[in-house]
Amino acid sequence: MKKITLQLEELGCPSCIKKIETALKKQDGINEVNILFNSSKAKVEFDETKIDSGKIIKVVTDLGYEVLSAK
Repeated sequence: MKKITLQLEELGCPSCIKKIETALKKQDGINEVNILFNSSKAKVEFDETKIDSGKIIKVVTDLGYEVLSAK
């Protein structure tokens, strides 16, 4: 399993978190998603044989949220 931390644009409300978490968890290869509202950071654990960080970022940006950085 690999982990990535995404710094997201400031999230406006808890429903934004739910929307992102739900979309990511639907992706094959995503093991765990934890989004911190106060810091707007998404910590994602995933199986890199099934999904890559580029696809994870695309899922978030397709929802209309900006990813400021990925580590």
